Amino acid sequence: MIIKDCYPVFYTEDIEAAIKRFTEDMGYTVKHRPKIENLDYAVLENGKNRRVDIVHSYFPADSFKEGFLGMRVNTDDFDEGVSYYEAKGYRLFGTAHETGSSTVALLAKDDGAYLILFRHYI
Repeated sequence: MIIKDCYPVFYTEDIEAAIKRFTEDMGYTVKHRPKIENLDYAVLENGKNRRVDIVHSYFPADSFKEGFLGMRVNTDDFDEGVSYYEAKGYRLFGTAHETGSSTVALLAKDDGAYLILFRHYI
């Protein structure tokens, strides 16, 4: 398995306000807004190809707090990625989802750390 890329994910109560903050104040543009079950999700990118994901979660309120920071990890092999992070103490939070162009899953640790694992097909 190869970790192709990783970058921060910010959880927010008001995704539109957060997107506006990044686009108007910091020069980011919205690259895309993937459809992922239980999440409003936006991938933003700036002129230097730096990315940040902004998310509003519809999971139970105690799962993710405003401003909560995690990591997005892009991998070349989804199943190996899940196994790799499970060996490091993460567990699948819910189920993996197919978006049409990728497979995505949320993995969490008991200490509150989490990551969003992606495998893109295109």
